[in-house]
Amino acid sequence: MQVSTGLARLSRNERTQDALLWFVALHAHLAYSASGWVKLTGRQWRSGHALSGIMRTQTFGAERIYRLAVRHPQLSRCTQYAVLGLECLFPLVSCTGGRLTRVFLGATTGFHLVTGFVMGLGRFATAFPAMHPAVAYTSTPRSHRAVAGRDDSTAGATALLVTAAAVGGAALMAYRRLVVLRGRPTSQPVVTRHGNTLAYDVVGKEPGAPVVVFCHNVASTSEDFAWVTEWLTSLTGAEVVTYSRAGYSASIRRARGPYRSPESVDDLEDLVRAVVPADRGVLLVGHALGSELARRAASRLSGRLRGLVYITPAHLTELRSSIHTSAGNSRFGRTLSSTAAWLRLGSGVLLSRPDWLGSLPKASQRSALAQYTDARLWQAAQREWSSIERELTHHSEPVEPVAAPALVITTRQAVDRDPREIPYCEELLRGHEAEHGNNLRVVEGPDHQTLLVDRCHAYEAAKLIAQFIEETGRRGG
Repeated sequence: MQVSTGLARLSRNERTQDALLWFVALHAHLAYSASGWVKLTGRQWRSGHALSGIMRTQTFGAERIYRLAVRHPQLSRCTQYAVLGLECLFPLVSCTGGRLTRVFLGATTGFHLVTGFVMGLGRFATAFPAMHPAVAYTSTPRSHRAVAGRDDSTAGATALLVTAAAVGGAALMAYRRLVVLRGRPTSQPVVTRHGNTLAYDVVGKEPGAPVVVFCHNVASTSEDFAWVTEWLTSLTGAEVVTYSRAGYSASIRRARGPYRSPESVDDLEDLVRAVVPADRGVLLVGHALGSELARRAASRLSGRLRGLVYITPAHLTELRSSIHTSAGNSRFGRTLSSTAAWLRLGSGVLLSRPDWLGSLPKASQRSALAQYTDARLWQAAQREWSSIERELTHHSEPVEPVAAPALVITTRQAVDRDPREIPYCEELLRGHEAEHGNNLRVVEGPDHQTLLVDRCHAYEAAKLIAQFIEETGRRGG
């Protein structure tokens, strides 16, 4: 505001002045409409519970307003919907020839004054209304003598640039979707009993050694295992299989009916039976919630299973407790839902590049980025998470024992963050027969993501898995 209006005052060129005022006005339209549409994706705003939730916080809340909102929920809901409508429909100011300018600017000024007083955000009362004169100027019909000779070429140029950016973004997202569906050049397909097509890769070749099959986390990719599998094949020469579950990467879900997690367990079992020769043993490695799918598949492969490795595992007891108490996991589900919705609208080109992505091998970065900015990954993750929530809400079966050795790899950060981490890991290990020599290892430094994607930490994880393979091989004779 200061820079734009200051330059407009310093300039003697009327076209420059109009361009700068248009810039301020367009920024106001973007600020209001973006804020409104983002709020609209939030479940609390759509349900009408956002106001009471904000007012009960210590930072921005006000006890009297909170009690008023709780006592009169209908009034609170109407207030929230009025704010949503005011913000989402703000561009109508410029689309109606100025007829709604006084209504919207008056309403938004009142909104900012109330917000500044109630929430303690004093700058709201000055910063946003400071843009209103530029909005009033640009929304006035050119036939009005007060704006005679106004230059509106900035609006046309902006519309052209936005259109070009939208077309370019759509082309980029279409290209990334092709990258996702094409998969890696080395990928091969396998069709499961549900009709799903899974894309998998095989690296390494060690005759007689067990085949190591990796199962990725929810909202994750098989590329996350790139460093671990590279180190593991280098240390042991073992044959390693990585795959993408149905809906991720080049894997296609064709199953009919609603998704249930046993479908993914069936797919994993079918993949193992199709890819791993009948005379070879199998070692399953799962990351986070992928480890739970691997554990469920383990009982079906008891005759061939040589071991099970949990990497920063998901704990059923913890998940069930947090889902029942509506803790962070419910927010995780809402995040998956809103992210999938926005990406379906083509906003993937605006998604920030994750910092950890640069830690992956160069050959894996492009594919991983294409998947994270594509709606398919988030839709598949939303589908899986919703199924897990339903199952844990309505069922509480104990962990089934697995007749195979197990290794649990967790991180010091997880242990320090949650004192229940070690007991949860020990509970998992108790589900494996004691004589198989179960192990719990804590890696210093990384979190659950960098343990895999950071080259040095991935080496530590691969070394632990290699030692586990050697130990299970000695016990197996």
